[in-house]
Amino acid sequence: MKDNELTVNKDNQLAAVDKDRTAYVSPAVDIFETDNALIVMADLPGVGKEQLELGLDRTVLTIEGNTSLGTEPNLYREFGTAGYYRRFHLPENLDLNQTTAEFKDGVLTLTLPKAAAAKPRRIEVTVH
Repeated sequence: MKDNELTVNKDNQLAAVDKDRTAYVSPAVDIFETDNALIVMADLPGVGKEQLELGLDRTVLTIEGNTSLGTEPNLYREFGTAGYYRRFHLPENLDLNQTTAEFKDGVLTLTLPKAAAAKPRRIEVTVH
């Protein structure tokens, strides 16, 4: 496998091999749509703000986070740590320049506002 080549394993989890980490896992993600925005909430336990990378390239959202667990040389554990990696194709009716991100207690919350043209409108009817 080449460095950073991504594959899907038998459990439909995204996996990659690179020189620093042996696997990526897909974080649990909830996506909500309101009248004004698309809200993406991702669980990233063990990830610090410095290890979190977000990317928006046209209509592709990339979430990548590396865990900081296991840096002590005398630490013994039953399982290895893995990074998180997930990509989404976003609808084109979002105003990506107004995107906000909040990261608290291992939960990333992204708010992707809808463009003005995509928001529902109410038309008042006048009676004569």
